[in-house]
Amino acid sequence: MRSKMRHRGQMIIGVLAATALAGTLTVPAHAQARPVDQRFRCLLDGVVTPPIPGAILTVTGPALTFDGAAGSYVLGGRALRTTDAFRTASVTKTMTAAVALRLAERGDLRLDAPIGRYLDAKLVARIPYGSRITVRQLLNHTAGLYDYVENDEWFQYVLDHPYKMWKPRELVDWALRKGKPYFAPTQGYHYSDTGYVLAGLVIEKAAREPLHRLYRSMLLRPLKMDRTYLEWWEKPRGPRAHNYLGDRDTYDYNPTFDTFGGGGLVSTGTDLNRFMRGLFEGKVFKRPSTLRTMLQITPQSIKAGGPYGLGISRVSVGGETGYGHSGFFGAFQVYIPKKRLAVTGTFTQAQMVAKEKENQFIENALLAALRKATPAPCDRRS
Repeated sequence: MRSKMRHRGQMIIGVLAATALAGTLTVPAHAQARPVDQRFRCLLDGVVTPPIPGAILTVTGPALTFDGAAGSYVLGGRALRTTDAFRTASVTKTMTAAVALRLAERGDLRLDAPIGRYLDAKLVARIPYGSRITVRQLLNHTAGLYDYVENDEWFQYVLDHPYKMWKPRELVDWALRKGKPYFAPTQGYHYSDTGYVLAGLVIEKAAREPLHRLYRSMLLRPLKMDRTYLEWWEKPRGPRAHNYLGDRDTYDYNPTFDTFGGGGLVSTGTDLNRFMRGLFEGKVFKRPSTLRTMLQITPQSIKAGGPYGLGISRVSVGGETGYGHSGFFGAFQVYIPKKRLAVTGTFTQAQMVAKEKENQFIENALLAALRKATPAPCDRRS
């Protein structure tokens, strides 16, 4: 949420750590547990260090399914379960972009239309370069919009007022009051939650439906993501793990500081796995060309060091190309199309001190799933 943390939302390598292993392993009936399956358990077990209370890892590939949990649902409480939901934060951006692309497929939204076609004139007039910004630029972070999440004053205000209910327009207003644009549209790349709040408003206007209903009708219901919901706008669908920011338990925080377009979905490792497989295996878009549009990396993001398309990043692991997103609270999702491999889950700690461990954990999980390599400790213990 503060500037030194904001890159978490666009990173593919997430955060995982815990205090006790409580995983489950599913193997096809015709097969026996293989070393790679045991290494997932080893990785979950090995990432057990404070200050991270819990972690979930779900892996699906050809003839391979792993679903594991480690640590505690809440500090001092019961063990974390693989069925426990968690806040996904910026992982939501991939689903927001998918909804926008679905609307584009049916002709309700044009990616290259100016946002003024969908937003009210007074709001657009307040946005620097507002008449020139397009929907596509909101989704690929090339609009240049100041990111309210980078503002330390905003971050502190959220901490001081954890129960405040935020309206989407308030978040945009904060950005417009507190910061200047980073550049003119298309002249650079800068990750911006402000852009995704505006994208959410655009989507609602174009579809004439609330955002949470669009997630459900276009993604959640068709993909059978039964445990996923937009927090605050929908009722909970089962237990939600406690997410921590350092030693702060944010479980009871009003989620509306991050629940519109750029964040807010609560999900499970299994549901995120279904989404990523559905996205890449032809269950979300009607036309293959739509997925190609989503995955088209902007040159500006490559120059900035983080290849990004429409709500999704590209990553290279073990010589393979993958796509995905991660979120502030520790959620992550990665899919490697060539191998039909999905790796999803969460850490329940947002503190930046865990980022290095987060990066290494997910890379190791992907390498183990690809049978490319396994860390030495797991080699010794398997």
